[in-house]
Amino acid sequence: MGFMDFLGGGIVEAVGKVADDLITSDEERAEKENEKLKTNLTHKVEMAKLGIEDKKLDYGLVQNEMNNVTDRWVSDNSGNFLTKSVRPLTLIYMIVVLSVMAFMDGNIGDFKINPAYIQLFQGLTMTVFLAFFGGKTIERIKGRG
Repeated sequence: MGFMDFLGGGIVEAVGKVADDLITSDEERAEKENEKLKTNLTHKVEMAKLGIEDKKLDYGLVQNEMNNVTDRWVSDNSGNFLTKSVRPLTLIYMIVVLSVMAFMDGNIGDFKINPAYIQLFQGLTMTVFLAFFGGKTIERIKGRG
């Protein structure tokens, strides 16, 4: 009978283990739900931390870029006439050439500016104002200009 006890006990034990794995109590379900919520919350916290780190890196890159531009302008203003005048002369040249091209482009009879030039003028004007006035403001705040 030892073999039958072993065979019967082993089967009962295996069936009991399978049933225990498949059938969970309310307490076990609550524990598993809590584990899922905890894992989900931990994931959200980690994602938020990564988002904050990403924003810090973006801010650092922008700040570094602004400092580099200001440093270039300071070094440009510390040299001779040519180094001080390269950027303003280039800007004046671009504005004059662009203006002449826009006004000469198909304006022999009636005066009409192509809409493509309007967007170009808007972008150029915004860049000039932001670079000049924004750069000067940053230089004054940092005591460089």
